[in-house]
Amino acid sequence: MDASAPDLSLVIPIWKGESFVKDRLAFLGRFLEQSGLTYEILPVDDGSPDRTAEVLNGISMKGLRPITDVPHSGKFGAIREGMKRTRGKVCIFTDADIPYDLAAIPYMVSLVRDRGFHLAIGDRTLEGSSYAETLGVSRRFATSLFAVAIRLIVTGGLFDTQCGLKAFRGDVARALFPVLREDGFAGDVEALYVALKYNLEIKRIPVRLRHHGPSSVSTVKHGLTMLRSILPLKGRWDRGMYRSPDLEKLATQDYGSWNG
Repeated sequence: MDASAPDLSLVIPIWKGESFVKDRLAFLGRFLEQSGLTYEILPVDDGSPDRTAEVLNGISMKGLRPITDVPHSGKFGAIREGMKRTRGKVCIFTDADIPYDLAAIPYMVSLVRDRGFHLAIGDRTLEGSSYAETLGVSRRFATSLFAVAIRLIVTGGLFDTQCGLKAFRGDVARALFPVLREDGFAGDVEALYVALKYNLEIKRIPVRLRHHGPSSVSTVKHGLTMLRSILPLKGRWDRGMYRSPDLEKLATQDYGSWNG
């Protein structure tokens, strides 16, 4: 592990964020300044048609490394591009509206950096989470059905693949994300599917929703699209399309040799 690397790289995919991204990044920056962590923030403009790129490039803030040179591909395409450019010991991605209680971030860093987990992921179904009560009945029902379908198809014991707060050991992130193929919302499922296939250690934590920003997501429309996108995952694995010597090595590496 590079001792000069920041403790945390935080990747934030942004689509049409002109109206809110400056305020949300300032909120995030104030928290990180008090956290005791060294950090970099990588907001990735997903080719937004508004002034998002201009706003990002105009922000002066400690640790900010805006990425505004990528074409529109989808939320996970932006995350993947950001992860390629990280330098941190722990790499986390979260949503552009910074929806979850930020106290989870240093906790996730400690789980990955200090306790040896390869991944730490938010799970809105765990006791101690506050999320479902903010949703309507129909959306809660659709979300539950989707989660059941995901578990049956690909991810076994993981109950919440879509929570927008996930942490990865830095070397794991930089090995894992280049082999992923999904650009849209199915990317979360694909990342966890491949991580499980390599027997990476995953710790689930509860999350608390603190800010519910605007969303263009339709649970039914995007849920059906996502289900179609995840059906090929097993076939890709069987054909060796997720083969990574780096991930094979990291999955068996002694934690002490990384944390050195």
